[in-house]
Amino acid sequence: MKQVLITGASSGIGAETAILLAEHGYELVLTARRDHLLRELALKCEELGALRADAIAGDILDVAVNPRLADLLKGEGEIVLVNNAGVAEGGGYAESDWTGIEKQMATNLLGPMAVTRAVLPSMLAAGRGLIVNVASIAARTVFPGSAVYSASKAGLVQFGACIREEYRRHGIRVTNILPGATDTPIWGGDTGQGPPRQKMLRARAVADAIAWVVAQHPDRVVEEMTVTPPDGVL
Repeated sequence: MKQVLITGASSGIGAETAILLAEHGYELVLTARRDHLLRELALKCEELGALRADAIAGDILDVAVNPRLADLLKGEGEIVLVNNAGVAEGGGYAESDWTGIEKQMATNLLGPMAVTRAVLPSMLAAGRGLIVNVASIAARTVFPGSAVYSASKAGLVQFGACIREEYRRHGIRVTNILPGATDTPIWGGDTGQGPPRQKMLRARAVADAIAWVVAQHPDRVVEEMTVTPPDGVL
């Protein structure tokens, strides 16, 4: 059975992915910053059928956190990393706060790079592994007011593509998933930002795509998947 590490697991796409994989009996390692939500989710996942659901609260940019996560992936099953943690702050670039810019680039790009670097040695030692990067349609489509977010997700897509080719011969598979607008807490509540919520993807729809990729046999590589709402790019 596969061991799946999910970042940003406490809500949205991450939580839905954890629940779905728990129902299929996977071993789970869940991480996010909100400890109480994470622990509640871990208990729920075990009730739903996960072989185990370990919860580690912390920031994926914290150098002390990622080795702890990697240490929990010592079972016999294939290691799967779902790089899902992300943040978004919209608005014109000239008016953007530099702290917010750094936060988006760090969380959306450096964070996945840090976790991947921590987990990759175990994958290489096993001669197999799967990395799923939850990017965004914003990596491919121009949205005014989304320069920093789009840049961070485009960077994640290119990082994943490069890692795929670098370690393909070692049995490491990398999939970039590009969801369209998805109804998750990343939109910051009912502030009127973005497209109408009722037209967005449900987080479960993206989780379904992730679970499908995770279930694929190692004899194939799903390099990239785009998932959009019925109305297309919103």
